[in-house]
Amino acid sequence: MDELSPTNSPSSPTTERVGSSRTVLLEEILKHRLAGRTVEELSCAMAISRTAVQQHLVALERDGLVMVNGTRSTGGRPGRAYVLTEAGLEQFPRKYAHLAESLLRHSKQLFGEEGLNALLDNMAAEVANEVSPRLADKSGSARRTEVVNILNEFGYNADITEDGEITALNCVFRGVARSSRAACRFDLNLLSAMLDGEVEHRSCMLDGASCCLFSTADD
Repeated sequence: MDELSPTNSPSSPTTERVGSSRTVLLEEILKHRLAGRTVEELSCAMAISRTAVQQHLVALERDGLVMVNGTRSTGGRPGRAYVLTEAGLEQFPRKYAHLAESLLRHSKQLFGEEGLNALLDNMAAEVANEVSPRLADKSGSARRTEVVNILNEFGYNADITEDGEITALNCVFRGVARSSRAACRFDLNLLSAMLDGEVEHRSCMLDGASCCLFSTADD
């Protein structure tokens, strides 16, 4: 499945697009990810002023995409060496969907439908267990609100309808789900665990619906 890792960062830098100059700067640091790059080195590599580099670095550091990792001499006074954070590394393309589709296909071939379902059930249970402390003292509408918050950290673009149902406008497993509905099983199990009750998948974007719609027995 695509990597699911909720973030509590208020700016969620891994989901924001950075400007073209900052993208080039991030790429330059990526090329030297172990040693990092100083302001002077970035200025020379990008052919822009040190002041411009510093302005970009201030913004990128504020957004949690780069950090200082010691100092290094570049011919003059030692300068601070900037490296990418984990969030900064996530700015670069990832081909999770292809890998996930292949894993699901081979899992089914090796272990059969029952084995694949058991794998997905365990994956959903693991994610639900990771977020369970956030739901432990919540019930009813408060619990649903927190579940939606968690889904949105995963990228589902979820909301709650007036009837208390949960909608998701973004299929985070779209590439996988188009070749296997197994991804929908993961969603159902995850929601059932987080809501502590059986969940029905009433409509699905794969069938042409405008959103995925989930409801529980008491809706």
